[in-house]
Amino acid sequence: MVKFFTVGKYRSHNRKDRRFELPRLSLVMAGKSFQTYDWSLGGFRVRDFTGRPPVGEVLKVTELSYDPSHRQAVNCKATVTRIILGKNQVAFSFKELDEAAFSFLEAASIHRLSILSSNA
Repeated sequence: MVKFFTVGKYRSHNRKDRRFELPRLSLVMAGKSFQTYDWSLGGFRVRDFTGRPPVGEVLKVTELSYDPSHRQAVNCKATVTRIILGKNQVAFSFKELDEAAFSFLEAASIHRLSILSSNA
């Protein structure tokens, strides 16, 4: 029997990369499309994840996007780091980022700054 748990309520996260909510990223993982709640170069949190993968499971990410004109095919691996019970959310850390994914996430970070400055 697989056990699921949330660690976020009980200890702080030792995150190296700050998570961003904007731009809202979409990704294709294990052949299914997901939207992120937040993301960074280190990982991401997705919503509407049906079923609960066990903590430690590794899934393949094949596409990243933040709007229809900004899509990138990638070949990455992400590890389930925690399940947020009652919220239908799963947090992942990138196990491997290919060059295309790294460049895309850097560009999305820069795009985030333009979004924030236009909202100011």
